[in-house]
Amino acid sequence: MRHRFLSAVLSALLLFAFLCGCSKNGDNSGGANEYLGDYSYSAPAICMVYEPVEDETDDNGKPFYGIQYREITDLNGFLISGNTLLLYFYSSMDTRGAEITAAVEDLAQIYNGRLSVLMLDAVEYKDLLEKYDINAVPEFVLVKAGQSGSVFGSGSYDYWTMNDVVLWLKSNGIN
Repeated sequence: MRHRFLSAVLSALLLFAFLCGCSKNGDNSGGANEYLGDYSYSAPAICMVYEPVEDETDDNGKPFYGIQYREITDLNGFLISGNTLLLYFYSSMDTRGAEITAAVEDLAQIYNGRLSVLMLDAVEYKDLLEKYDINAVPEFVLVKAGQSGSVFGSGSYDYWTMNDVVLWLKSNGIN
């Protein structure tokens, strides 16, 4: 009897631990939820999160997943969180960036769980442009725990593609 009781208590504790873990990490945001707010396509700081698309399911009721734009509510906290981050700087004043942003969404999906992709409006975050010595956008910065940040250097290329960004990420240990 005592053995059954202990087994039941242990099972309940394991189930509780599993459910708590899923509620924190089950959305594939890389543990970043404490820094994220509502869905937004206009906030100056956005995290591209691969998660279920609200109210969209397949014929079997399983949710469709896709990149969702979530407003970052605590950028400074996110930057020092220890998460591996890919900062994508763009300009809200330049309407030609839609193609690059779509490709960055693909990166966010491919690297889901390995890094968080933050989309930052360079017009709003001039201090970060100075910090990373960025002179032109679009630009990418890889931030890993305990490191100052590695800049892709898009301005040094005559022409670059997202494949160049992927190769740069790989050269920085992101596979």
